[in-house]
Amino acid sequence: MTRLRPADDAGADPETDPAADELRLLAVALHDLSRAVRRAEGAHDGGLPPLPPTEFEVMRYVDAHPGTSVGGVAAGLDLRQSNVSAALRGLVGRGLVERAADADDRRVTRLHPTSHARARREPVEAGWARALGAALAGMATEDADAVRRAAAPLARLAARTRAAGERDGDGLSRP
Repeated sequence: MTRLRPADDAGADPETDPAADELRLLAVALHDLSRAVRRAEGAHDGGLPPLPPTEFEVMRYVDAHPGTSVGGVAAGLDLRQSNVSAALRGLVGRGLVERAADADDRRVTRLHPTSHARARREPVEAGWARALGAALAGMATEDADAVRRAAAPLARLAARTRAAGERDGDGLSRP
C-alpha cells in the first residue's frame, strides 16, 4: 500500500499521482464516517428533540469560539451568513446561545454559549463515541487499533485543513 505523503499531495492529480487515489479514498471515507456516526447515535440527547444539523454545528462552533461574531461563524463553518443567522435565531430561542453587543463596537454582536449548550452537546458527542466504539468492536483488532491510533493525527489534520480553509476560503459553500 502506498503511504500517504504530507503537504506535497495537496492538489494531486489522480491521473499522474497514485497517492491521489488514496487521498480521495481517505476523504470519502472520513466524510461517510462522519455522516454515519451522526446518524447512528447521538441525534437525541436526554430525550430532548434533536437540533437541526446546522444549528448543532453552529452551537459547537460558538462553544469552541466564544465571543465570535455571525461573520466569524459563517467563515469558520463555510456557511452563508443568512443561514448562520437563521440557525442562531433557533439557538437563542432554545437558550443555547446568547448574543451580546461588542464592548468596543456596539454594531457587532458577540456570541457566547450558555451552560445549557454544553450540557446539550456533551451527550451527543458521547453518543458519537458509542457509535464508533460499537463499530470498532466488530472490526479486526489490528484495524480497530490502527483507527484508535489515528485519532490524534486525524484531529490535527482536521485542524490544519480547517485553518487552511479559513485562510483561503471565500465563505461560500461548495457541494
